[in-house]
Amino acid sequence: MKKTLIALAVLSAANVVNAAEILKTDAASVDFYGQLREELKQVDWGNKSDDANTTLSSGSSRAGVNSIYTITDDIDVLATVEFGIGQSNSGTSRKHYLGFASKEWGTITVGKQSILSDDVWGVENDWIGLGYSVLPEAQAEGYEMNWLQDAMIKYTLEGSAGWLKVAYSYDNGNDDPTTAELYAGTTFGNVELYGGVGYQENKTTTTKTKDVSITSGSNTYTVESKTTTVNSQELTHEMLTVNYKGDGWNLGTTYWHLELEDNAANTKLTSDSVALAGSYSLTEKLSVYGGYEYIKDFQQENNDFDGVYSGLFYQYASWTKLYAETGVNDSDKIGSDSYWGIGVRVYW
Repeated sequence: MKKTLIALAVLSAANVVNAAEILKTDAASVDFYGQLREELKQVDWGNKSDDANTTLSSGSSRAGVNSIYTITDDIDVLATVEFGIGQSNSGTSRKHYLGFASKEWGTITVGKQSILSDDVWGVENDWIGLGYSVLPEAQAEGYEMNWLQDAMIKYTLEGSAGWLKVAYSYDNGNDDPTTAELYAGTTFGNVELYGGVGYQENKTTTTKTKDVSITSGSNTYTVESKTTTVNSQELTHEMLTVNYKGDGWNLGTTYWHLELEDNAANTKLTSDSVALAGSYSLTEKLSVYGGYEYIKDFQQENNDFDGVYSGLFYQYASWTKLYAETGVNDSDKIGSDSYWGIGVRVYW
């Protein structure tokens, strides 16, 4: 799901409201939460296929347990574990972390967590899409810019002047990349302004196995061949977002810059991407949304993407959302891809 910072806050609130209470005392609370995502999508891949591709998927459905234990009037201990329940990720560990929360000093957590660029996101607000995204982890696919990191320390501070988020993830002996990110934001009247920077150093090893055939006389034998590559890559990214919230509508823009140095291949890749998105409330529960995106493909020359999308969003209650969306993406090399889809999400 692609969502604005505001939508993230709404989603978090919905999870809290609808979570099933397991334990509730004066000093502790344990809640079981989750969301089911069902989505029907048809994609016409342009010149890559003559046939449209129609799928019915439960996507990244998930569930988890969130615990809060009170130590003092201002300090709580947090513990969260989250796992996938979709058809392709059932039982997969998504997140698990421990931490401390203070109204005065902020919140710090340690464990397997999402990177800040995925938390902050920007104004990109399509709910279905084709998978093209202005986010660094989407553009740097294949360079270990995963949205989840196994050993992350994350700190968040919120106040009347704005908010601050800082994160660092350890490489676990080069089993994972090292990442560091810093984002901050504030509000001026109806205008939200936020942005930040990020850095990643990837020194992990990649081992590929392939079959090699050897012919001797009239016989052919298949043997296994392994190739191990030691990565040496540095990725930096910067983001700036401006979002205007009107009476029942919003309009904003997000700019991302990415730069990747592949020291092993002695190459340097750069990308600049822009997203423009907004929404308008037709009724209390029904709204229309849409956007435009320009993504410079930094892995292939002259393969930039231009995309437009629009949709209807209906929130019947705090525990469910329904949406219908269509869009088109165009690239000089790949051609024009189009899609339409409908989806429903149920929260508890």
